[in-house]
Amino acid sequence: MSASEYLVDDLRRTRELLGLTQEAWGDRIHFSAKHVGAVERGERPALPDYLAAVDRAFGTAFVKFYRMFVKRELVPVWYRPFIEQEGQASLLGVYHPLLVPGILQTEAYAQAVLTGYRFQPDTVDDMLATRLGRQEILHRRPDPCQLVAVLDEGVLHRRVGDADVMRDQLKALMAACDRPHVRVQVVPFEAGAYVGMDGALAIATVDGRSVGFLEGHLEGRVVESPDAVTDLESVWEAIRDYALPSNQSLELIMRAVEKWT
Repeated sequence: MSASEYLVDDLRRTRELLGLTQEAWGDRIHFSAKHVGAVERGERPALPDYLAAVDRAFGTAFVKFYRMFVKRELVPVWYRPFIEQEGQASLLGVYHPLLVPGILQTEAYAQAVLTGYRFQPDTVDDMLATRLGRQEILHRRPDPCQLVAVLDEGVLHRRVGDADVMRDQLKALMAACDRPHVRVQVVPFEAGAYVGMDGALAIATVDGRSVGFLEGHLEGRVVESPDAVTDLESVWEAIRDYALPSNQSLELIMRAVEKWT
């Protein structure tokens, strides 16, 4: 049994030991009975926001179990050093030329991306849970991670899923722009060719030390040596030089929403 399967079983066992129906359990944690049932049947991933609600209501430690076992289990070995740093980051910079960065993806958009990658159907749900679970760093209290996300304007117009998925994703980007600790910037078409078009990157800063990550077709590469990180930070700053300020980027996103309405 995998850690994620054990987690779901333990959630169900805990509810039954407390003598609660799915409806009563949902009332206590402020989630619908439909949501509770979907989690227990494995149709919907048990994400940190759900687990945190359970922990608050019943004094359990499901979030801790998720972080220690489930999250690590679903991450490729070569990606784990960066994910561990990302989970503790005080500042995270992410750039993607083709997609909305995973840290800001909606569930439906992420599902469409993973399905498009043609992963085995039985692995997509677990991968989705991992991707969405990483977003908890933006909701930490009292110190959410500061995020700067840069994307190419083409991302706003590349269909991922259907029009509803795109509209909801762009609206989620707009909502992210309202958070004081999140900045979203767009590199406009008018920039032409620019540094960074050849691939996505991320830089996580923890306790004054930065670790980078470069995406690849088969596997990514973690960048840890100080000299290499310095070079990657130079690339990151060069990309941001081409990006519009936050307010102009928001205007671009708002206009793109109209296309998908």
